[in-house]
Amino acid sequence: MDRIAKFLAYEGRVSLICANTTELVEEIRNIHDLTPTTTAVLGRFSTISGMMGFTEIKESDDFLSIQLNGKGPVGTLISAVKREAETTKIKVSIDNPHIELPLKSNGKIDVGGAVGTNGFLNILNKNKTTDSNYTGLVPLVSGEIAEDFTEYFAKSKQKPTVIALGVLVNKNGVKSAGGYMIQLMPDATEEDIVNIEKALEKAPSISQMIENNKSLEEIARTVTGDENVLILAQELSLKYECDCTKERFERGLISIGKEELNKLIKEDGMADVVCHFCNKKYHFSKEDLENLLKEIK
Repeated sequence: MDRIAKFLAYEGRVSLICANTTELVEEIRNIHDLTPTTTAVLGRFSTISGMMGFTEIKESDDFLSIQLNGKGPVGTLISAVKREAETTKIKVSIDNPHIELPLKSNGKIDVGGAVGTNGFLNILNKNKTTDSNYTGLVPLVSGEIAEDFTEYFAKSKQKPTVIALGVLVNKNGVKSAGGYMIQLMPDATEEDIVNIEKALEKAPSISQMIENNKSLEEIARTVTGDENVLILAQELSLKYECDCTKERFERGLISIGKEELNKLIKEDGMADVVCHFCNKKYHFSKEDLENLLKEIK
């Protein structure tokens, strides 16, 4: 079962969030019919997006919209994130889900090659209550996703951050997936930093620790080097949820205007629209399209 937990280390001078997202990433693999390469790409992206639901969303009306495009073969990655109490709800899309690249020389999936580096990470944090937006835009560093989000926190948020993301796949699907994010508080000491660096040098990969059934608390102790981490919250959950409706796609068809809608009616006599987030198909008959045409003034 997927779990997310938040911790404090070194007497509150370091914050940490750890996530096991194996079931979520397997669900996403099935929804989007992903290859091993795109499973690793979208799995990492979904994991960090989900964790940010618990670090960046403060109010129930807030939501995150995250877009990453490195001009690589997978195209644009998009996530929409909202939070309800202890549950973060997420939906994601990828332009080219069927891309498959050769493994790198070290036997690892070539996430950076699939994503590319000639682009940007763009994060919009919107608060509906105050009608305010925060937008962070940073150039990609490696296309490996963890490093790119680390750059975002350093440059846009001025938060020293360590992020690790991992997805382990085989021919049957996702074996393990997860991530962690370590952030230094303003009162973190040089000794804290050294201790964390030493711990990270010895720590196995996050996907390996999850595959070996390490608990999130064990992972937190391993990556910080602090045996006395404090659990802040451990009953957090991450859920894939798409809120698409036929009515929403009706509004989209109306928005293309009379000329384009008339053309669609004359040339095709119908329309099948597919949601990029869940692959659900909505059928619009000729009569449906003609009724929508009447709504355009």
